[in-house]
Amino acid sequence: MHTPKHQSTLSAVICIAAFALAGCSSASPSSTLATNSPATSSAVAQTEIKEASAPSSRLALTYDGGVMVLDGKTFEVLKTIEKEGFLRLNPAGDNRHMVVADGNSYTMLDMGAWTQEHGDHDHYYTTAPTLTSLSFAAEGTGHVIVDHGKSAMFADKTGTFDIYNPADLTGEDQRTVSTLETTSVTLPEPHHGLAIPLENDRYLVAVGNDEERSGAAVVDAEGKTIVENKECPSLHGEAVAADGINTVGCQDGALIYKDGAFIKVSNSEDPYSRSGNQAGSKASHFVLADYKTDKEAELERPEQFSIIDTEAETRTKVALPEGVSYTFRSLARGEQGEHLLLTTDGKLRFYAEDGAELGAVDVMDSWEESTVWQDPRPAIWVDGHTAYVTDPASKKLHIISLATIAQGEAEVFESVDLPEVPNEINGISRTATTKVSAEVEH
Repeated sequence: MHTPKHQSTLSAVICIAAFALAGCSSASPSSTLATNSPATSSAVAQTEIKEASAPSSRLALTYDGGVMVLDGKTFEVLKTIEKEGFLRLNPAGDNRHMVVADGNSYTMLDMGAWTQEHGDHDHYYTTAPTLTSLSFAAEGTGHVIVDHGKSAMFADKTGTFDIYNPADLTGEDQRTVSTLETTSVTLPEPHHGLAIPLENDRYLVAVGNDEERSGAAVVDAEGKTIVENKECPSLHGEAVAADGINTVGCQDGALIYKDGAFIKVSNSEDPYSRSGNQAGSKASHFVLADYKTDKEAELERPEQFSIIDTEAETRTKVALPEGVSYTFRSLARGEQGEHLLLTTDGKLRFYAEDGAELGAVDVMDSWEESTVWQDPRPAIWVDGHTAYVTDPASKKLHIISLATIAQGEAEVFESVDLPEVPNEINGISRTATTKVSAEVEH
């Protein structure tokens, strides 16, 4: 396979509000205009902004027909937002907005809580959650990845990703902006891809076409290939570890990208051993990943997972009890880098960084993964010492204290009834350091 020649172009200033679409003009002769999807084109009335006494966390949960936004402390449903399609959730990068993907567009969801720096202290604000009119057309929405102060939204059917600065999502009036400048990079062929922002305006991308993905490359801001690795068949899944190290999954192991080079890790006893779902932590050199060994399975229910050591450049297989499995929504990390795994026996299991089992807590009844990957299944999101776990079978949200998991203990201290069957979960953190600065003008 020859080295791909990536093409980079500058996108337009995106004019999104429906009433302004007719008057939107490009930022330069080489710019292109991105438009929003019909489902999100209506103007949204502004809601009151209130100052709060402490930072807030908020949860977003998709369901068949929309998104629910909950308060992370009281667990009250603050807003139910109707939106058609199979919806996916990704952090926008500013600890205020989520990116809602519907297959044809990426739309910013203002979660309605944020922190603003003011000299030697902070101010905290809340408002009603809103699905904003800031939306980006994308054929085949897929991965949205944030790192190094940038966010990259990938469109599978065009092989293009749009990059924006998350700090630019909020204007001087503390509202979500209606226009946003992006940079667009188009890869040689469309594929189910990803783009990870690196330092110095470089991006780690998948290499492939609509039939296969064969490896990974790092490209610069002009699209020039800096380094490439062709030994990662069926590349899928990514994680960020400590010290800016990245990993991506292959059907026969994983690639570690560090110090400007790719390193392949695999397990010789399992020539096919897919690690296509991963969970990383910037507090840890270890990455949690799945471990599937049956290439012919229509749906494999693995009874082992893996831990990638990015320092030792190894991948270790860890066995689960017989008959116990998990899914792609089961993987998460604790505040100190602990590995968390939701398993089909209804437990949340937790492990030390090196894979040593610390303990488990009973969360729900046993469950089985659907053969349809879009169907609801238990999912997890973690904020500091708290894990939020969805239970679609009972329409509940379970809240688990992780304060003592290093001692092998955890506690389900609340279970909340939900108005809809939950599918995906994500959120904004009360413990994250991302803030909106009062001194920065956009």
